[in-house]
Amino acid sequence: CDAFVSHSWHDDAAAKWGAMQQWRDEFVAEHQREPKVWLDKCCIDQNNIECDLRCLPVFLSGCKRLVVFLGPTYLSRLWCIMELFTFVHMCRGVDQIEFRLVLREGYEDVDYDAIKKSFGRFDVEQCECYLDSDKEMMLGIIHAAFGGTADFNQTVQDIFCCVKGRDDLE
Repeated sequence: CDAFVSHSWHDDAAAKWGAMQQWRDEFVAEHQREPKVWLDKCCIDQNNIECDLRCLPVFLSGCKRLVVFLGPTYLSRLWCIMELFTFVHMCRGVDQIEFRLVLREGYEDVDYDAIKKSFGRFDVEQCECYLDSDKEMMLGIIHAAFGGTADFNQTVQDIFCCVKGRDDLE
């Protein structure tokens, strides 16, 4: 797998599709072939999320890169943060993570500003999940591993600061 595609289902679909197509075009130009990607909707059982949380490291380990399609809601979605965090903590370098901005046509400045602000105010406790039970389960894991959320938040902030492409947001 060339890339694990990480994205928020709450970001604008047309803008995300455009960003994905741009990434794909650049990949094809560089590699002279279509990319092989891991995409959640196609690769996991949406009705058995608990099992898939346990399998997330396996899914991520099969991919060379993590491509984050970063729209205004990405950093507010707990599953997205867990994908990013897990990828790094499986000893995959931040140099293997790429941020691609997801900006709505005609609202690029608004979306860009929202993304920039989301980096500065990131707090895992404020993240959301479709199911409250998923959030409770993941926050329980974070509390067990970090003793609270402050150290986890700092670790995630450090990842943001190190990722190639982050410079576009400063």
